[in-house]
Amino acid sequence: MKLTCLDLEMNQPSGKIIQIGAVIGDTSSGIISHRLRIYVNPKETLKPEIIKLCNISQEQVDAGCTLEEAYLQLKDFHKNSDFINPVTWGGSDSEELRAQLDPDVCNDWCFGRRWIDAKTVAVTRMILRDDKIYSGGLSTTMQRYGLKFQGHAHDAQTDAENTFRMYNHMLYLMRSGSF
Repeated sequence: MKLTCLDLEMNQPSGKIIQIGAVIGDTSSGIISHRLRIYVNPKETLKPEIIKLCNISQEQVDAGCTLEEAYLQLKDFHKNSDFINPVTWGGSDSEELRAQLDPDVCNDWCFGRRWIDAKTVAVTRMILRDDKIYSGGLSTTMQRYGLKFQGHAHDAQTDAENTFRMYNHMLYLMRSGSF
């Protein structure tokens, strides 16, 4: 099955979306077949901390598209997925995107009303195995499961790729009876 993994990066303190990243990965083969990185112009100055954290420049977002244009690209991209709900790390990126979009654009929402939270799946396994529960990010959790985070954290496409890798690993553990 092909799934879309979605991640957003946002400016602070406004919370406006500045980058959308998505991948489509096949859960049978583990191969990511499609990648998407979109810079969104928030029409505001990026905080220096966000520039450093996300490795996104003011010039990249100034040259970016509107959020509505980005959504239309993402919607077209998502047509390559077999499942309507996106996979995210930690929850509500799809709902945040929907909340920031013009309501007229949301009349044709592509993701459905739910999402699959890969972080909750990983924590569920910790609970089932009586492991120590901790609050950790994607990279830390991947290390705990023997996976190496690849790329620059807080780049939306890179985070979406690693979310797919982590979620697909959880599926492997379920299939093998090791969950």
